[in-house]
Amino acid sequence: MTMERRFTSGAELRADDSGAISGHAAVFNQEYVLWDSPGYRVVETVKPGTFKRALREKQDVVCAFNHSPDHILGRSSAGTLSMSEDDTGLAFTNTPPDTQLGRDLVTLIKRKDLRGCSFAFTVTKDTVTEETVDGQTIRTRQIEDVDLYDVGPVTYPAYTGTDVSARAKEMRAQLFPAGVPARVLELVPELRDSDSEAKDCRCGCRACFSADCDECEMHMQACGDSNYCSHSDASRSASRDDGKPTKRVDNEDLTADCFIYVGDPKKPETWALPWKFKSDEKKKTHLQNALARFNQTKKIPADKKAAAWKKLVRLCKKYGIQVSDEESNAWNLTAEQRADLARGMVGGGEDCQCACPECQVGDCTNCSEEGCEDPDCDHTGEGDQDGDDRADLAYIDGRLFDAGMRPPE
Repeated sequence: MTMERRFTSGAELRADDSGAISGHAAVFNQEYVLWDSPGYRVVETVKPGTFKRALREKQDVVCAFNHSPDHILGRSSAGTLSMSEDDTGLAFTNTPPDTQLGRDLVTLIKRKDLRGCSFAFTVTKDTVTEETVDGQTIRTRQIEDVDLYDVGPVTYPAYTGTDVSARAKEMRAQLFPAGVPARVLELVPELRDSDSEAKDCRCGCRACFSADCDECEMHMQACGDSNYCSHSDASRSASRDDGKPTKRVDNEDLTADCFIYVGDPKKPETWALPWKFKSDEKKKTHLQNALARFNQTKKIPADKKAAAWKKLVRLCKKYGIQVSDEESNAWNLTAEQRADLARGMVGGGEDCQCACPECQVGDCTNCSEEGCEDPDCDHTGEGDQDGDDRADLAYIDGRLFDAGMRPPE
């Protein structure tokens, strides 16, 4: 869990004649606006009762100026800080030390130079809802239970003086620890993590290398990046300016035509085995990865595997992919698959950009795109100019192999 901090406004911070500091570190049902843009707004409220468990457990909380561990003013376990819930929120009273810092802060509070409070916490229970009002999506988070770390006076409210990038980074860490959903990225492009070191999964398994984190640990005993590998929501997808959905793989945003298999062109989570990258080096690396994962991936339905395999083999031939016996054994390729790779499947369609499901798996002869005009789409069934008969025979041989039958020599 990520430690979070919130600034409290509208509740008076006081210092009495004895030097005691008191105020409210949190106010119930007050809206904290964490993000506000034309398309997306995030607000947060603290519900009454949020601090009851922490107070009952007598959690060790410090009173600190600006959350700094070098500016400690009191501590609950030492009896110099007391806290309670009242109708307003989390009330606290602190007896500051007789130090230069303590005396300075009392003077600043009495002069009203310091007027705000803040508290640091981790959320243990919350409820999140979303609604759309006048075209703006409003995400509301109700905090219901927390672990407390510190309370105390602060100079500036949260986010003051921070730029959009820093604010977005904190938003990602606090509200979307498992990764920002694609639909949110569409509304708030600032939340997209352009920093290559930050949010992309670094797990070393082949599934994560293909951005299919939902299939992580299918090959591994333990995930290699439990912080950023989202096993349950692995799409890492967004949309381009023209509205086409994309999926982030190997630091590139790929469209549907860049994958061996596409279940639904509008749903990146159904795409499998990326191959079309900017450089031939990346293409070859990912085609080898596709060969290694082909028999393990669960994303390709059984009745679509033959066409997907045909497209994969054709691409491997085009880019000169060679598979050793050791690799074939490690990848559990069947004898028929090894024969396909040794022979190579020829035929048109590998450069087809048509987005229909059939073309996405190399089955251009059954193209379902009405009025398709892609010159590389073999929807006429004519095949390559230099070998349509060989392409058809190779495809038939492949289907026979898949059925467990070996065609006559």
